[in-house]
Amino acid sequence: MNQSRYANIVRIGAVYDIVATLPFAVPLLSAWAFQLFAGLDAWLGLGTSFSVLDPTSMFFINLGALAYVIWGVARLREPSVANGRLDALLRLLVVGLQMVALSQGATPILWGLAVVLSVFAVLQLRRPNHAVSAGPEKRALGY
Repeated sequence: MNQSRYANIVRIGAVYDIVATLPFAVPLLSAWAFQLFAGLDAWLGLGTSFSVLDPTSMFFINLGALAYVIWGVARLREPSVANGRLDALLRLLVVGLQMVALSQGATPILWGLAVVLSVFAVLQLRRPNHAVSAGPEKRALGY
């Protein structure tokens, strides 16, 4: 894959992350987005129990989602190999958190999200052809 295609993969992943997490970053939308997952789980007949979130839990959901949205904007502005590698690491860590949640009874919908995150991680871990290091921060990551 060439450098331009790699940058496009990083950008597409960033857009996906912004679209998927923005509702959880906005306090007035986050309760709706949470209920959307509960409704989808019920519609699919998965039977997962969803608890009502207290204001402190909702704050941490908003905080995490807001950080993810800002990270998405950063990758849109700078879809570098270094940012793609960092994003791949973040995606794999999130998949790990999803596995923990699934082992504790979270909705099986997380399996689908884990697949999407894993595909983006694998694509971003691939080495683009003709990668040019633009500075010491990229050399430190080996690219």
